[in-house]
Amino acid sequence: MICEMCGKNVTFCKKVTIEGVHLEVCTECAKFGTEARKEKGKEATGPKPVITQRLESREKRSRPRDIYEGVEKDLVDDYAVRIRDARQVKGLTQKDLAARLNERVTIISKIETGDMRPDEKLIVKLQKELGVTLKEKVSTVVAAKESGPQTLTLADLIKMQK
Repeated sequence: MICEMCGKNVTFCKKVTIEGVHLEVCTECAKFGTEARKEKGKEATGPKPVITQRLESREKRSRPRDIYEGVEKDLVDDYAVRIRDARQVKGLTQKDLAARLNERVTIISKIETGDMRPDEKLIVKLQKELGVTLKEKVSTVVAAKESGPQTLTLADLIKMQK
């Protein structure tokens, strides 16, 4: 369980009232409030407190995930060249393109030199404005799973190529 006050992952949480708010906290944080009274026959059926939702989403984000699993489209390797060429064909300067995309000129410059990789939102904007394709389909790689989940190694890829 996750303490709603400090965010620690603990085995046991106490229900306490702190500043009029009912929270499930670890024993260390319980000293800041008073133990909540249990009402007979009533269960908490409402939505989860915002703190619990945020802690759960943070825990979900921090879990390791297999980057090779389920990838369908990825940014092309020559994205910088494609963007620069398309911009020049349209007769735009970096400043003009930045203004149309509502981005800074330095961002466009770094993307065109390959120093920066655009995020998903910017990729969509660039594709729409310049009429270029910046994402391509990538074949998904799935490692053979004999005894539980394993990570994909370079040796696995070499075996797949043969």
